[in-house]
Amino acid sequence: MKKWTLLTGLMLIGVGSRPIWADAIGNNISSHLNQTALDALAKDIGSLMGGGSFHEGKALGFPLGIDIGVHGVGVELQDKDAILRDDDSRMGAGWLQAEIGLPAKINVIARGGKFEDAKMFGGGLRIGLFTPSAPLMPAVSVTALYDTFKHDYVDANTLTANAVISVDVPFIHPYLGFGWDRTDLDPTDRAFNAAPAGTPRGMDSSVSGYRGEIGVNISVIPFTYLSLGIGSANSKTLYHAGLGAKF
Repeated sequence: MKKWTLLTGLMLIGVGSRPIWADAIGNNISSHLNQTALDALAKDIGSLMGGGSFHEGKALGFPLGIDIGVHGVGVELQDKDAILRDDDSRMGAGWLQAEIGLPAKINVIARGGKFEDAKMFGGGLRIGLFTPSAPLMPAVSVTALYDTFKHDYVDANTLTANAVISVDVPFIHPYLGFGWDRTDLDPTDRAFNAAPAGTPRGMDSSVSGYRGEIGVNISVIPFTYLSLGIGSANSKTLYHAGLGAKF
């Protein structure tokens, strides 16, 4: 069974029989270009884009609140995702995410990521609903994100909404979060051109799904954190690991 490793703190990559440079979408979409596979692929891409987007509920302060980190997210693939599962049953993506605190407990988020040959970019806002000043009190925030996924064979965009609660305990900060992802996916002309003759052109997919994640931030060194989380995305296991600095 494949094991996951955090490679140089940047992304989760499956270590197994599949070469790490292989691109499952490019390898397999031409032979699995059907509505069932596209819908399952869109759910998995939505999980990878929405996953790893939070690790605590406390909003950053203003004017010096900054959080910059690398986050790896891995998911168990949907059973009907023949496009990705033709290569493996789990896959991962890596994100670089930066967050800046603004007045009124509003944070701006910018992020960029990589999944095989695809590039991912996006961002959004986080709003602190409850930001306590005393320890052991829960902090709650909500986020809204819009991310794009660009690949030679697929274009996609995901709208994500998260709600997160966390508690500040010395050196260890547990968190619990829930998310919703809406993904619109379109195969490119290159995908249709590579498909067998008779494949209907114009197929696309619009799906939504849910995530839940529980985890912990370990802060032994001041202004740094290691995040470790596990959860469920569309009834499949989700993994999250991150490393960053917060001020």
